[in-house]
This record gives sequence, C-alpha cells and structure tokens, in this order.
Amino acid sequence: MKKRHSIATKIFLLFALSGGIAGGVVLINFFTFYQVADSVEVTVHEHLPVLTSAAKIAHIGGMITTDASKLASADSVLALTRAQVNLKKSLPILSELAQSGLTDNRRNELQALVEALEVNVANLFANSQEKLKLRERQDQLRQQLHWLQIDFVDEVAPLTAESQYNLAQLVFGFKGSQSLSDRELDQLAAEANIQAQLLKFEADVNLVLDLLQRVPLFSSRNDVLAAQSMIDENMHAIEMQISVLRSNPSTITLRQMAQSLEEHVSGSDNALDRSLRVLVLDEQNQTLLEDNRQLIQRIKLIIDQAIVDAETANRETTAELTKTLDNSRTQLTLALLGILTLLVSMAWYLKYHILHRLAYVLRSMRHLAEGQPQNMIHVSGKDEVASLADATNLFNYQSQELRRYTETLEATNQKLVVEIQQRKQAEQTLKDTQDELIQAGKLAVLGQLTTGIVHEFSQPLAAIRSNTYLAEQYLAGNDVAKAEDKLSKINKITDRATKLCQHLKSFARKADDYNQAVKLRPVIENALELFTENIPSSWVELDVDAALQVLANEVRLEQVMVNLLSNSIEALERVDGQEEPKICINAQQNGDEVEIKVIDNGCGIESSQLKQIFEPFFTTKDVGKGLGLGMSITHNIIQDFGGSIHVTSQVNQGTEVTICLKHPSFSSKTTKNSEKA
Repeated sequence: MKKRHSIATKIFLLFALSGGIAGGVVLINFFTFYQVADSVEVTVHEHLPVLTSAAKIAHIGGMITTDASKLASADSVLALTRAQVNLKKSLPILSELAQSGLTDNRRNELQALVEALEVNVANLFANSQEKLKLRERQDQLRQQLHWLQIDFVDEVAPLTAESQYNLAQLVFGFKGSQSLSDRELDQLAAEANIQAQLLKFEADVNLVLDLLQRVPLFSSRNDVLAAQSMIDENMHAIEMQISVLRSNPSTITLRQMAQSLEEHVSGSDNALDRSLRVLVLDEQNQTLLEDNRQLIQRIKLIIDQAIVDAETANRETTAELTKTLDNSRTQLTLALLGILTLLVSMAWYLKYHILHRLAYVLRSMRHLAEGQPQNMIHVSGKDEVASLADATNLFNYQSQELRRYTETLEATNQKLVVEIQQRKQAEQTLKDTQDELIQAGKLAVLGQLTTGIVHEFSQPLAAIRSNTYLAEQYLAGNDVAKAEDKLSKINKITDRATKLCQHLKSFARKADDYNQAVKLRPVIENALELFTENIPSSWVELDVDAALQVLANEVRLEQVMVNLLSNSIEALERVDGQEEPKICINAQQNGDEVEIKVIDNGCGIESSQLKQIFEPFFTTKDVGKGLGLGMSITHNIIQDFGGSIHVTSQVNQGTEVTICLKHPSFSSKTTKNSEKA
C-alpha cells in the first residue's frame, strides 16, 4: 500500500487545511489581542490583587478581632492557646496581603499598622496569661478557705454548746439562792461573756470567710474595696474576741484558725490583692481590645481607598477591551464558518469511504471469532481497510487449518485417555497380585512352621490333660489346695496357648497400607516366638535396643523377619560341620537411618545365585520346602517402607542380610505405602 493512498494521509490533509484557516485567523487577531493583553496584564497585576486582597483582609480582620476577644476573655489555658494559635496564623497572612497591589506609601503605612497589631496581640496574650494564673491561684485559695470554714464550724460548734451548757449549769446552781455573792456574779458574768464572744467570733469568722470566697466573683473594683473595708472591720472585732477567749484553753485551735485567716486577709498573696490585679488586667484588656478594633478599622480604610482607585482604572480598561472583543468576534465567526464546512466534508468522507467498508470487515471478523466459516472478503481500495480485509482472509484460512488440527488432536487425546485408564487398571491388578503373593508367602511360612506349631499346642494340651486328671483326684480326696494349684497351672498353660493363637492370627492377617513408628525389638521377638521349636535359644544372639524405632508397618516388618529367620534356619540345617549354629541379629541408628543385620553361619549362597535371590519363584531349597517367594516379597516390602536390602554370602561360611530403614524422627509419623509408590 502506497503512502499517498493511506487514510492517515487523507485525514492529515483535511486537518492541515482546517489548521491553515485557523492559523490565518490567529495571525489576524494576534496583534489585536497583544494590545488587549497589555491592558489585562495591568489590571491583573495591579488592580485585581487589590480587589482580591480586600475581601481576604476583611475576613482576616474579622477573625483577628474575634480571636483577640477570645484571647482577652479566655477562661482556660486551652482556650488561651487556641486563640493565640489562630492569631499567629492570621497575622502573617494579613502581613502578606498588605504587600499585594498597593502603592509604596500605602504598603508602608499598612505594614506599620500590622506591626502595631502584633504588639497589641502580644500584650493581650501576656495579660490574659497572667490573669489565668491569678484565677488559678484564686481557685486554690477559695478551696483552702472552703475547707478552713468547714474545719472552723466543726471546731467552734462544740465549744459554743459547751459554753451554753456551762452557763445553764451555773444558772441552775444559783437558782435556789436568795442573793448572789460578788464572786458568783463575776463567775456568771465571765461565762456569759465567753458565750457571747464565742457567738460573735463564730459569726465574724464565717462572714470574713464568705466574703473572701466571694471576692473573686466581683466584677467591680468598688465592690472589692467595699468588701475589703468590711473584712478589715470584722478582723479587728475578731482580734478583740481572741483576746477575751485566750483565757479559755479549749480555744487554742480557734486562735490558730484566726491567725491563718489573718494571713489570708493581710498576707503578701491575699485574695483581695489578687482580685484587684485581675480587675486591673481586665480593664487593660478592654483598652487593648479597643485599640485592636481601631487598628483593624484603619487597615480597612486604607484598603477601601485602594479599592476605589482600582475600580476607576478597571472601568477604563473594560471599555477598551469591549471594543477590541467586538472586532475579534466578527473575525472568529467567519473562521468558524470555514472550519465547519471542512468538518462536514470530513464527516462525509469518513462515513462513506471508511466506516462502511470497515463495518463490513468487522462483521466478517466477528463471525470468524464466533467460529463460523467465512468466505473471502472483497474490499475495494488500497488503504488500511483493504489491508485489514487481506489479513482477515489470511486469518480465516489459518483458522480453518487450525480447526482441522484440533479435531485430529482431540481424537488422539481420546485414545490416550483410554490407554491411561487401561494402565491404571493394570497397575491395580498388579498391586492386588502383589498383596496376594505376600499373603501366600505368609501362609507358606506358616505351613513350614506347622510341625513346630503342632508341637507348641500338643505339649500344653498334654499338660492340661495331666493336670486335669490330678485335679480330679485331689478333689476326690478333698485336697482342695492341691486341686487349686493344678487348676492354676491349667490357666497359665491356657494363657500361653491363647497368646500363641493371637500371635499366629495377627501374623496371618492382611496388613494395612500405613507406615508408622514401630519398636524394632518386640517385632523381632514376636518373629522368634514362631520358631521356638526350630531354634534353640543358644543359637540366637539378639543385640537390639528396646527403645529403637523404625518407620514401617508392624505386621509386614514381622513377615520380613520371619522370612529371613526361616532362610537362616534352612541354611543352618544344611550344614554338617561341628561349629555351633548361630543367628546374630543386631541393629543401630546411623544418622537418619536404622541399619538391621541378620547374620548366620549356615551353608551360604553361591555368588552366581546372589543376583537372582530377589526374583519371584527362585529358590535353592528342595522341592516342597518353599515357593521361592520369600526374598521377593521381603524385597518389595522393604521398598514400600522406603528402605533398602542388601545380601552378602560365602559358601560354607554364612550369609549376612543388611536392611536400612528410615528413623521416625526424620520422617512424618504416618505414611501410606501407596503414596511412596
């Protein structure tokens, strides 16, 4: 496809023509707008910042006035800090706005007002901070006075009651007398005076304490001074009362409380002075707030004057812009008509020369994507749509070829599925056959042990018969003790026979497919019990730790040991030498494996036969003494355990069988044999 036939080239030419028309209009209006831009720039950089800053300054000024009022009236450290933080944020903003679009004289004047405002806010903060400290101390003193008043009431009430009681007793004592002596009159007058002074003392102290607690709540300096005058008069009366009550020892606590009250009234840090200082700070804050409002008003006045100047300049600039924009509007209208004509032409070309052909190709591609066979697509032209149609035709051909290949693969895959199923069935049949061979091997071993097993049962039966006869004789002779002894022996013989039956039943049953931790020594001892009549105890040397474990199946491992012991016994019976027959069984752990060795000094195996000992039905025994499955089954069982078996032998010297099994500590505790396979 040549470049000049492409859709991109044609569309580019249309856009270039439209751009040329637009560019001409732009050039025509460039010089006009250049002049307008100068006027707008003056407005933007000189006048608009003033108008913009005016609203912001008015807003910030209101915030500063509000926060200053909050600062002056703050009743907690949190409120004081919050108002201070807000002012610290607002003042820099106000200072920054003061630099926007103003003349130098106005900017300097405004900056001086902002600095004065910062000093005003700093003084407000200092006064309010000191006032909060004073009020905090006032609260502490008011609390102390409150508890002092409670203690005073608790102390003076019993004394007053005691004085009344004493006076009543005196009056009662003098009641029968016709006349009183001077001493009795003095005593009565003294007691009455004490009672009167106590009552006055109680009233005056309570009044002073109440006034001291109320002073911080006064909002007028005159009220505080009036309270101070009243407190001074009552304190003078209290001093006179104390001089009278000093002769009474019971009033020592009251005198100490009066002294403490004197410190609260006339001390260096008394409540009256603190209240006066708080009122002075409030008056100063009111003065500072008034100064703050005046500073804000002066700032707004400067901004208002700047706004008037900016509005006048804006009106002049607006008139010039209106005239220029009217001329530009006419030129742009003509340019838009030309561009609209080109766009209509472009839309007609895109619809009838591109979109219709492209829709035809896309419809064929959609059917092809849905898997429907398509005929060849014929599209006229040499542009991208024609190239897309050629590519679609090629894809249609290749998809048909791929469909044929897919059908062939599906047929082959079906054959593979059938073959896999057949192989799985063959594997299951092979496993079933192997299980049957293992069970046949067990039965063959039991068949070889029949003579010994019969002997194991015949001896207990004969002993039971003999002891039964003797027990009957003893019972006939009324010798119950001896009869019970014979019956006890019969029970022991019966238990031994029962244990042997259970062992044979356990050995003969079909084992499961799970390997687990198995103690090795009990398995070997159970296998040896089956050969009690065939192997004298002097023949066997067992060196296996009682706690040693291997990962295996207990029943199948016993079958392995029975097969090996059976072969060793057969080899020992075929030796005619004078050396004492020996079967040595030992085991030890080597790393993650346990090595088990079964060694005999029997007839041995020829080296040419060692390679065949694990083959099914291979045997060196006489006809009728074995099926040749023992070593094959043993080899398969060891492999199922994940272990290995190795045999070394020399003719007339003996045979050594080495089995390596995994130790449970290096493997999972339970493993299925089918998973290992």
